[in-house]
Amino acid sequence: MSGFLGNESVLLVGGDDVLGWSPGTEQYLGVPADRMRETRVPDLLDPWPGRSGGEAPPSSWSATLRSTGMPVRCQLLPVAGAGAADCLLRLLPERTAQYADQDAALLQALFSQAKVGLAVHDAALRVTRVSLDEQFGSPSGGSMVERLGGQPLAEALVAQDAAEIEVQLRRVLETGEAMVEVPQRARSAEQPLSDRIVSLSAIPLSGPDGSRCGVVVAFTDITAEHREKEGRFLAGEAARRIGADLDPAQCARELVEVLVPAFADGAAVDLSEAVLSGEEPDDFSGQAARLRVASLGRCERLPEPDQDPALPDPSAVPDAGESGVFSLLAGALQARGRTLGRVLMQRLPARLPFDALDEDIAEEVVTRAALSIDNARRFVHERRSAEALQRSLLPPSVEDVSAADIAYLHVPSPSPAANCGAWADAVPLSSARVAFVAGTTAARGVAAAAAAGRLRTAIQTLSDLDLAPEEVLTHIDELVRRLARHRAHTGPPADRDGRAGEIGATCLYAVYDPVTGHCAMASAGHMAPVVICPGGEAAPVPIEPRQALGVGDLPYETVELRLDPGSVLLFLAGGATLPAERAESATAGGRVAALHDLLEETLGAPGAAGRDGAALAARVRRLAPENTTHFRFPADPSVVAHARQAVTRTLASWDLEHLAFASELVASELVTNAIRYAGSPVDLRLIRDRSLICEVSDPSQTQPHLRHARPTDEGGRGLFLVHQLTQQWGSRYTRDGKTIWTAQQIDAAV
Repeated sequence: MSGFLGNESVLLVGGDDVLGWSPGTEQYLGVPADRMRETRVPDLLDPWPGRSGGEAPPSSWSATLRSTGMPVRCQLLPVAGAGAADCLLRLLPERTAQYADQDAALLQALFSQAKVGLAVHDAALRVTRVSLDEQFGSPSGGSMVERLGGQPLAEALVAQDAAEIEVQLRRVLETGEAMVEVPQRARSAEQPLSDRIVSLSAIPLSGPDGSRCGVVVAFTDITAEHREKEGRFLAGEAARRIGADLDPAQCARELVEVLVPAFADGAAVDLSEAVLSGEEPDDFSGQAARLRVASLGRCERLPEPDQDPALPDPSAVPDAGESGVFSLLAGALQARGRTLGRVLMQRLPARLPFDALDEDIAEEVVTRAALSIDNARRFVHERRSAEALQRSLLPPSVEDVSAADIAYLHVPSPSPAANCGAWADAVPLSSARVAFVAGTTAARGVAAAAAAGRLRTAIQTLSDLDLAPEEVLTHIDELVRRLARHRAHTGPPADRDGRAGEIGATCLYAVYDPVTGHCAMASAGHMAPVVICPGGEAAPVPIEPRQALGVGDLPYETVELRLDPGSVLLFLAGGATLPAERAESATAGGRVAALHDLLEETLGAPGAAGRDGAALAARVRRLAPENTTHFRFPADPSVVAHARQAVTRTLASWDLEHLAFASELVASELVTNAIRYAGSPVDLRLIRDRSLICEVSDPSQTQPHLRHARPTDEGGRGLFLVHQLTQQWGSRYTRDGKTIWTAQQIDAAV
């Protein structure tokens, strides 16, 4: 406004005469200086109310300069003791006066309105003028200006809040840069427990010489908005950070990390013991076992898990400098009508106590956390059910077969969201052979375990048919497709896409013969097994995985290899991997325990792959040459006697004379049938293993069938006698025909 006031003129007036004037008035009025004393006021202004008639003239009016026609604002200021002079006449350009009126109206409006607070601080940051006294009023009465009397903010606000505000204002004063809408706590010194957040904006004030002489501050109370914003942020953090791991205990730890220090100085979570194991929680307020699963910050005065929380007596609240607990807030973790646990929160004396808005914020955060914890509990329940189902379907840790030392290990992933469909198996076959199987399913949880169980059962059933590896996988592939088609029409909606676990599953099937040392295998999308030679060299089997089950049309192929005695076959599934440094120790000492060590390190970190892991290690054996004997005969009935004699001689050399009668009869019947129905050549093989195995092979692929002969039948009793005399018997296809085999207990009585 100083720029406008620079055009003003002041006249010393006595009656209607001009007695004196301010410098520059001559130019302003358009009157020569030598004629100023001869000039009368009515000659200068139109109108001029004058002072005639004894009436007091108006203190302010608008007029026009007669010499220039310029509108001016006139103000009369009475004076006393100035001789003939009785007043001062101040002349302002009308436009300047209007600006001054607007400035005055603006200040009046700003300092009288109730929406935005204003405060003026001098260069020492003392409060010199303030609006909205009621915001800083005291219970004892009196306005802020009266109470401050030019004192600093610390006289009206909590010292900590006042100091923080003064730091902001001093920066504005020193740099000249405005501050715009900065949130700041501003609690009243007389009501320190009542929280207040204001939005501060400040600009510097400059004096006539341009130096900064103070700061004007605009402030609005944003306590409710700020607290609501903090609450939304806290709830958002809870939604973002809690529950990703699907582990109740981890959810509890994430909850206290969200609460401390943003909302409380200390927090603890107590959960029902049943929740951690995935079970339905009991009555949390009753005798159910409670466990403190997470705590953070200052929790030394929180109730123990077996204690009920008790709010402190407000009359006994400690001072701000005292070290006791200031405020306690407890919330129940409830989800789907069940109480899972509770959350305990505390604030120390240096912090504002919990209020009703804090309770609302805590309720929203705790509700979100409770849903996450219950989701994790339900997932743990499903996970444990899947693991229990899978364990019930898995083989023992050590399989007792003569063809190999076998160790098996399954380790669930530490990740609750991991796939549960990794499995491996060893299936004893005829003639001392053994089948090794490994696979993974494409589902998770119980569905994965169930799918693995179905595949394992199907493979064990097909193994009894003594099919080649590629034929086993072909049959399994067709079974998977058939199940998918059936489920697509009749299954639940979740399974109607045909992907309940079997589609996309992988499987590797291998057969090892300890008599020859040959191993044949085929793969349906599964990783190749690793062969560890007796010297410690390890390498994967060069086998093409082909397509997974149910997802392709290419035929499966069998790969054959010869294994040295003592070699280790390592079948991996899921998250299992083979550390290279374990290869040599796997073959040392010839002990099954070493295989267990290998498996434990192989499955040391299955969670890295996000899946559980399964592995089967087999150190293969070879039957000594003296434990097998082979004879080939032409298709001539006369050779049956020679076959019986060969059996008798062999059993005598093996000290198995007590099995001679039954074995002669079995060999005689099988060789006779081969000669009669199949033709040349006829092969007879005897194997001394844990049982006595007798095999007869012929070029026909017609399978024999057991039947009960009628009393009048002349034949048809041969296989019935074989069935009665042996522990097991069966037949399998070969490349050149078929083989019928029998097994007898070696320790059987004569």
